[in-house]
Amino acid sequence: MRELKPYRTLRGLQAAIDNGGRFYNLLSRADDGTVTGGELAKAAGTFESGLHAFLFLEMAQQELSSDDRQSVLKLLDAALREKYRQYRPQTLLPSAVERDGSAGAPLIVTGFPQFIEDRTQFRGLMMIPTGKSLMMIPIFDKFDVYEVFDDQQMRKPGTMVATVRGQRLSHSGPIRFGGVLRPLELEDKIQTAHKFYLETIFYTKL
Repeated sequence: MRELKPYRTLRGLQAAIDNGGRFYNLLSRADDGTVTGGELAKAAGTFESGLHAFLFLEMAQQELSSDDRQSVLKLLDAALREKYRQYRPQTLLPSAVERDGSAGAPLIVTGFPQFIEDRTQFRGLMMIPTGKSLMMIPIFDKFDVYEVFDDQQMRKPGTMVATVRGQRLSHSGPIRFGGVLRPLELEDKIQTAHKFYLETIFYTKL
């Protein structure tokens, strides 16, 4: 999980993503006006231009104008632009995640987080791969968990957001979370308020 501060200018974002890629991206050149998948992956801190890279790009340009965002899109080479359009992260209000979200999809939500102190009030399970099978473990064993709401009154419904365990987010205002939506299993079958949790990759304090 990484804190991401959006770029305030097109020039700043272009400098970050038009970076020449890593040493093995032989066809990429820095400052040539074209951004390849390798260059975007390097800026995002990953090794391929997949969901993590597209989450980075979407969150990095949140403070740019619509015209500047169109300019960013034009910087991407043809293959990367098409891939970005196909896998561009969805943006939803916390209250809409349960209704409109899809498991496995990249997602951005912005809202007011409330840390879940009492683990007994929420018995969520997550699936982790173990060799050729999947094992269910309590979500609290791996993550800190927040319920995130649309407004400061924290009126339900909200959505569940999982962050790095032990790295508490101390912030009184809203936070933008970008990650991948995961299915959530419940020990208590009566409790059905949440069927997803957002596994955070990037976040921005607002």
